This record gives sequence, structure tokens and C-alpha cells, in this order.
Amino acid sequence: MTPFDKFIEFITRQGMIELEAVILGKAAVILLLLLYLAFSLVVVRQVNLMNKTINGLMEKRLLVAAKALVGLAMVVLILGLIVL
Repeated sequence: MTPFDKFIEFITRQGMIELEAVILGKAAVILLLLLYLAFSLVVVRQVNLMNKTINGLMEKRLLVAAKALVGLAMVVLILGLIVL
């Protein structure tokens, strides 16, 4: 029996207590991914406020990067929902 098989057998013998811990862990990961999405939206808002205050050459690039961060956060959240 390989170590991986032993590990799987150990996990399956634990019962509902371990299953609840796994569900709580998955819920915590999804919550953290939602917080990451909220953080990325705050970054977009801050970049917009900065662009109103400071005029410079980086306005468009920073806004594109901030929106790319939101897109990345959405993709990670969707992948997390699919995988978990």
C-alpha cells in the first residue's frame, strides 16, 4: 500500500468531523477570494481618484492594470468555485 493510499484511507476513516472541517476550509477559501475581489475593486476606485487628482502619463496604463486585476480576481474566484 502506497503512502497516498494510506493517506486516503486515513481521511475516509475519520467520518463527518473531518468532512465538516473540509467544508469549512472550502468556505473560508471562497470567502478570501471574495475579499480579494473586493480589494481589486477598491484598487480601481483608488486609481480613478488618483487620476482625478494627479495628471500624468501613467493614467491609462494604471487604469488598465487595475481593471486587469479585477478580471484576474474574477477568474480566480470562478476557478475556485469550480474546483472547490
